[in-house]
Order: sequence, then C-alpha cells, then structure tokens
Amino acid sequence: MTTEMIIVLCILAFMVVMLLTHALPYGVTAMMCCVAFVLTGVCDISTAFSGLSNSTTIMVATMLVVASALGKTSLVHRLRQAMNSLQGKSGILLVAAIYVITLALSQLMGQIACVSMMLLFVQTLDDDSDISPARMLFAVACINTIWTSKIPVGMGATMPGTINSFYQGMVGPEHLLGIADYFKAGIFPALAGTIYCLFAYKLIPSQKIDSSQVKEVKEQAALSKRDETIIFLVFLGVIAGFMFSNQLDSNITNILPAVGVIVLILTKVFTVNQVITTMTGDMVWMIAGMTVMSTVLGNTGVGDLIGQTVLRILGDNPSGLYVSVVFCVVTTVMTNFLSNMGTMALMCPIAAATALAGGMNVQAVVLVTAVSSWFAIAMPTGCSAAIMAFGIGNHNPFKLFKFTLPMILIMMVALIVGVNLFFPIYG
Repeated sequence: MTTEMIIVLCILAFMVVMLLTHALPYGVTAMMCCVAFVLTGVCDISTAFSGLSNSTTIMVATMLVVASALGKTSLVHRLRQAMNSLQGKSGILLVAAIYVITLALSQLMGQIACVSMMLLFVQTLDDDSDISPARMLFAVACINTIWTSKIPVGMGATMPGTINSFYQGMVGPEHLLGIADYFKAGIFPALAGTIYCLFAYKLIPSQKIDSSQVKEVKEQAALSKRDETIIFLVFLGVIAGFMFSNQLDSNITNILPAVGVIVLILTKVFTVNQVITTMTGDMVWMIAGMTVMSTVLGNTGVGDLIGQTVLRILGDNPSGLYVSVVFCVVTTVMTNFLSNMGTMALMCPIAAATALAGGMNVQAVVLVTAVSSWFAIAMPTGCSAAIMAFGIGNHNPFKLFKFTLPMILIMMVALIVGVNLFFPIYG
C-alpha cells in the first residue's frame, strides 16, 4: 500500500466518522476533505474543488431551485384544503386519504415541514378511536419516509443526481443512474410499505400526543397566476428534458434546470438572492465534495482496495441474491441508528467499488443501498420524520417493533425482488 493510499484512507476515515456522527454539516465535512487532499499533496486545487463545477453538482443545485419553486405554488394550499375536507370522516378511506396527501406533500417539501403540516390535521382526530392522533402521526411519518424523493418530480428529480455524485468518479457514465432508475428500484418497497401501513396501522400503540413541540407551518403568500404558470411550464420543461435524456445530449439535459432558473429570474418569479440561498445549501456543498472524494478513490486505487476487501468478505463468486441481501441488511441496520443521507453517502461508494471488483451491475448494487438508506423508521435516530413521530407521539421504539419490524422486512424483500427484476446484479 502506497503512502498516497494511506493518506486517502485516513481522510476517508475522517469523513466516515463525520458522516456517521453528523458532528459537522455534511457540506463542511466534504469541503474539509477537499482541503486535506490539497494540503497532503493527493491532488491539486483544481482537482480538489472540481466538484463545484461538476455537471452533476450544477444540475442538482439548479434543480433544487426549480423544485423549491414548485413547492411555493398553490399545490400545497390545495392539499391543505383537501385535508380540511376530510374533517368528520372515518374508516379506511380516511386513512387512505391521509396517506395520499402525505405522499403528495412528501414530493413538495422536506420531512419536518410535511410531518408538521400533517400534525395540524391528525391532532384533531379522536383519541379514543382506532384512527387516533398518535397512530396516524406515526403512520404519516412512515409514509413520508417511504415516499420521500421516490417520484422523479420536485425533490425526487434531484435524487438520482445526488446518488451519482457519491460514486461517479469511480465509474464510467454507463454506470450512472438515469432520472427514473431510483423510482423503478424503490417503487416495489414503497407500494408494499404503504399497503402494510394501510391495513396494519392498528398495531401502532395509541396514546396522547404532545403537539406543543411543533409550530404551525405557515402558508406562504399566494403567487400570482402568471408566476404559477411560469413555474409549472419551467418544471414541466425540465422534467420532459430528463425523460428524453437518451435522445438529447447529456450536456443539454444537465443544463436544463439552469435554463429554468434563468427563466425564473428573468421573469422575476424568483429574486437573485432567493436563488443564491437555495443553490448554496449544505446538500450542494456535500455533493461537490463527495464527487471529488469518489474521483480520488478511483484515481488512487483505494476504491478498488475497498471493493476487493468487501468481495473477500462476501466470498468467491457470491450470488446476486446474496449480494443484494447483504447490502440491504447492512444499510437498513445502519440507517436506523444514523442519518439516512449520511448512510447513503457512506454506503454508495462501497457498493460501487464492490460491484466493480466483482464484475456486477454497479447500478443494481448502488440502488439497493440507496433505497434501503430510507428504511429509517424503526428507531428515533433514523431521520427527521422518525424523530418527530417518536417524540410527539411519546412512542417507545421497542413497543413499536411489532409494527415497524414487519414493515421494514416486507420492504426489504420487495426491494430485493424489484432490483433483481429491473437491474439484475449480474445483468
């Protein structure tokens, strides 16, 4: 092992600790690693910060602006009106309606905002009924976690690019995810988990909720019809470009969100300051830094070393089913105790390295880890939605195991089946 590889492994170890503990914002951790690469002579400045000009970073940063614009339209208001219309209803249709609205809101806003808005409705339910506030709040958190960024609209349109940034420096463009790949891999577990929640919600303990922990989500000032029309046209144009990415030049596809942002600025739908604030968020810095990390892992041979090491653990010529089960189980356990985004950032490069070393389908192994990184509902440490549901609902994670463990197991099986159907490990 060369001195350069030892240095890279030390920096990688630092990144792993920071990702798992979330002691620092992900973007800060990523940029610290880039600086360390320069100071230790692993790469020059232009290479260390090339992630800031990388096509994936630019695409995700600008797509975040387009997605946030969609979240400011009247769609959210209409969904809130739909919630209000459910007052007084009961039974399985009410549960289904709550799930559908949660699913829709999960595509337009972050987990905390979505669960907070749904809390305003579920806390009006009857404490003594089967559809009690505590039960429905936890069920809402499950649906939100299951469906966050799964559909390639809104924030979901940025997820494939985000996942690509974790490992693209180690592989060729043919191994990167397309706009609909994450949806295809995640649709089976999402549907299975939703159906389970629809019929098994009574397994969730019912008790009093503490709604004082969440402030009401304020509705934003309504946009004009002109502004909403522009946002919808921009969004539809960008998504249409993604859908026809195979027919268009990749440079054109990746720059389409930037074109949309320029349109939003020129038409004064968004101010320059609003755009800058969105494009310089923590996720963008993390993507830029992780892109460089994956490049360094590939260039220095550390990625191959990691892949060969994991392959030795898996054994000679492991079956595709065995590989998918191992990565799914390990990632699912990790993500319930650690941040889901941190788990994804850590496990995707390992998955890609292992697939390359073993001659497997890189997309398949990466997708197993990426999708299972969101099975984070069994413990209150898994994600923002879980933290809120456990805290506000006063739930005990051990008493909830009778509901959460079967759900996670069902989703794991559905994920393994779906990935091996759409993306065979050795396909």
